[in-house]
Amino acid sequence: MSTRTPLPTVNERDTEQHAPGEDGRGEALPRPVRSARCKNAAAAVTADDAPHVGNYRLLKTIGKGNFAKVKLARHIPTGREVAIKIIDKTQLNPTSLQKLLREVRIMKILNHPNIVKLFEVIETEKTLYLVMEYASGGLSPADTPGLEPNTWIHL
Repeated sequence: MSTRTPLPTVNERDTEQHAPGEDGRGEALPRPVRSARCKNAAAAVTADDAPHVGNYRLLKTIGKGNFAKVKLARHIPTGREVAIKIIDKTQLNPTSLQKLLREVRIMKILNHPNIVKLFEVIETEKTLYLVMEYASGGLSPADTPGLEPNTWIHL
């Protein structure tokens, strides 16, 4: 049975990784972790001047909403592609922020092949970065057996 853990305090930092092969593909993956809080996570730059957050090089924007955008990124140590949801906390009221943090706590404990994994949470004063598994192809009818064709069209 899973136990719930609160989001860590400002001084906690966790950079554990899965052992090679835990994902069945022989690759080392970032492990779903608590969170890290960084002062200048978004402002950091790699040697080749590409922007990065923590150990992730930002590549391109793949989604955008009112309070967040999603960037395709590469985990620098392993080269694995991830999706990073970048949430502007300054645009959220206190109730929305609490709901978001509750959602993050829930995402940390979920482990199912049909749910995108949350690998890491990086938090700054104004921004929350959710480092997640990258689902490059999105959904297809083959991913949703049992749905009628008309139902799939509405998804």
